[in-house]
Amino acid sequence: MARPRNEELFNTIKKTAYRQLITYGYADTTYQSIASACGVTRTAVQNYYPTKNDLQMQFFSDLLTVTKQAVENEGIHQENEFDFMLCIGELTFLYLMQDAGTRKFLMEVSNSREMTEETLDFEFQWGISFLSTPLSVSEQKFHDDVLVSMGGFYTILYSYLKDGKPFDTRTHLGRVVRTI
Repeated sequence: MARPRNEELFNTIKKTAYRQLITYGYADTTYQSIASACGVTRTAVQNYYPTKNDLQMQFFSDLLTVTKQAVENEGIHQENEFDFMLCIGELTFLYLMQDAGTRKFLMEVSNSREMTEETLDFEFQWGISFLSTPLSVSEQKFHDDVLVSMGGFYTILYSYLKDGKPFDTRTHLGRVVRTI
């Protein structure tokens, strides 16, 4: 039988890990740095996040959840679920581009093929669960369309971040939502 999770320790590790991700980026956030900041062993951190990609994906999931809740709580009216999705995406990426640490994290994710693929798969699943409108195409076609449009989005995003140019999130995410 699995050992019960210590929720207090889990939350401490999660908050510390997230803080490090958005301050130092993905590469400079290590199991050891998280463990040291929490006063636990590296093994304790890995117990909750077996891979750093698990940590990254949980971060994205929690960020989207919090952003969605904030939009709902503020009563920001959207015409339809696609506009709502665009609003959540735009706010999420604006948050991720707010300072050097979050931009570094976002640049590392968009520069890594493996991390981008995992993020794209996650975003596809999130999008499917978000939409209440039945798909007018096969799930495979929808999957491919999301991957093509979001993959292009991450490619353009990386290029702008790398060159230090301002990025028009609304325009580029708007193209993705129109594809969907």
